Amino acid sequence: MSHTTVKEGIKGLLGSLALAESNEAIDYTAAAANEYGNTYILKCLSGEMDTEDSETLVNKMYDIQTWNIQVAKERTTHNDVINYDELCKLKDTILQKLDNPNSWSSFVRILKYKNWQIIDMPNYFVLSVNLKVIDTITY
Repeated sequence: MSHTTVKEGIKGLLGSLALAESNEAIDYTAAAANEYGNTYILKCLSGEMDTEDSETLVNKMYDIQTWNIQVAKERTTHNDVINYDELCKLKDTILQKLDNPNSWSSFVRILKYKNWQIIDMPNYFVLSVNLKVIDTITY
């Protein structure tokens, strides 16, 4: 497969949850407030060869990648608890979607949730979900 195939596949999963890709590539620092809650930032953080399986294959290797999904929610004195809870509910929804191999088996070998956290920023909260993706690279 390729970076584009994996990214488009994950974008499709997030799109099915009514989320759109943000105009920001790295984080929500410069994002407009109207992007909070309905957009995501998706990026591939790293990759490494699966040496155990890849060294025995003649025409392919497995690339173990870490992908990151971020979704932000606005903070104000009136909505902190509500928006924090909404991010936790969104995390549950994302993890349920990822737990179904029918959602991702068409574009990657394995897609698993690694970890998540909610990051407290001055004007917004960020749900950050890391994924383990095993992509098959043929040559």
